[in-house]
Amino acid sequence: MFAFVLLLFITARFATQTPDNQTVIPLGQVVEKVVCAQDVNQTYALYLPSNYVSTRKWPILYAFDPGARGKIPVERFKEAAERFGWIVVGSNNSRNASVQSSIDAWNAMARDTTRRFSVDDNRAYAAGFSGGARVSLLIASQCKDCLAGVIAGGAGFPVGIEPANTMRFALFLMAGTDDFNFAEIKSLEEGLVRAKITYQIETFPGRHEWPGSSVATDAVAWMELMAMKSGRREQDSQFIESWQTAKLKQASEFEGAKKAYEAYQIYLELSAALKGLREVAEIENKLNQLRNSPEVREAIRDEQQQIKKQRDLESQLAALIAATERMKLSNGDTGGTENGRDDVSTDPEARLHALIGELNRQIKGDQDTATRRIARRVLEGQYVGLFERGLPVLQNQKRYEEAVRVFTLATEVAPERAGAFYYLAWAYNSKGDRKKSLKALQTAVDKGFSDVAGLESNKAFDSLRDDPQYQKIIIAMKARR
Repeated sequence: MFAFVLLLFITARFATQTPDNQTVIPLGQVVEKVVCAQDVNQTYALYLPSNYVSTRKWPILYAFDPGARGKIPVERFKEAAERFGWIVVGSNNSRNASVQSSIDAWNAMARDTTRRFSVDDNRAYAAGFSGGARVSLLIASQCKDCLAGVIAGGAGFPVGIEPANTMRFALFLMAGTDDFNFAEIKSLEEGLVRAKITYQIETFPGRHEWPGSSVATDAVAWMELMAMKSGRREQDSQFIESWQTAKLKQASEFEGAKKAYEAYQIYLELSAALKGLREVAEIENKLNQLRNSPEVREAIRDEQQQIKKQRDLESQLAALIAATERMKLSNGDTGGTENGRDDVSTDPEARLHALIGELNRQIKGDQDTATRRIARRVLEGQYVGLFERGLPVLQNQKRYEEAVRVFTLATEVAPERAGAFYYLAWAYNSKGDRKKSLKALQTAVDKGFSDVAGLESNKAFDSLRDDPQYQKIIIAMKARR
């Protein structure tokens, strides 16, 4: 017994050597930066299971974060990687700004990992969140069976690509219940069924973000089952039994808590995943009972109504923002949102502020109602959309008046989030308004902005360095650390 434990202890700390014999990579640890041997500008975060050996082939998961933060998905998937024996890599280069940068990252990672590690070519997978999910699906749809599956969170297919029966990869989709792309994920189902793509949709409490490790583990476990069904790996009856037992227990707990729709979704997953591996007649009988129950029928109708309401509100906001922009430009109003108008019945700007205010009131409810979820999704989507518009206007195009308008609106959409106030301060100072810049910067700090190094290295704030108020802000930020 001692020898066995000692062997595990040593194995967990053993290191795999790179092909150039220059560096070693620890096992069972997240490595934040591995440099691609053939392209030193490309790096990735990495997790190798603690029992990794080069004498066997290992499944590999290539992960894409929208902000080139490879460590985040690797951290999320490391528990699953250790449990199921997967290699996980996360690009530190792939980002939303450029599809080409993501393709270059994919090519570099795939080339480096297949050279460096013992990879099972028949079991390569991709995972991504938001824009990274779209990158994963773009690669899977274009590379002709190079990926066995895709784990996509917070977004679906990229523009111009639809589910097709030529796609032979398994697809695990994830969305937070407050995610503004929740509607997109759920609406994919019809197309996936029509294209006969093997899929699973899992929702979790949360917003537009990478899911936690438990959902990531669910996704990898499901991919293991799909690999057994497709013949990419041998069937493991003990694994199948364990997975089925855990899911049935989960469904039973939902039923006991009077959550029929949640139980229905578990039985739906059980039926689809186990068909071809186990007898599912009993599961399907239970599934049909729940499907025909008033509670499940009502829940399905409610979800569809939520999606419709969300899209209606998004359309209203988009129209009001566009109308407000046209009005400001035609009137020469470039100083933000305060212009003295207050006729909610006729003025688009007043109507815009009224609608945003109402949605912000709705998200503050104590109970998790449909109204609250819809308001959160809509406001989160607007906030992200404003950032996607405002950042290039501010940083690249140098259109500071427009940046002020965009980030002022973002502070109204999400008044408790610090980021928009920081960028508003940046925009104000870039256009020469020191007073408003300092006010916005102080608000950002009050709401939790803490990136002292980022602020001090940002040349946009150079003109404020000697200002006493700016110096007080810096001192206060450093004191918090």
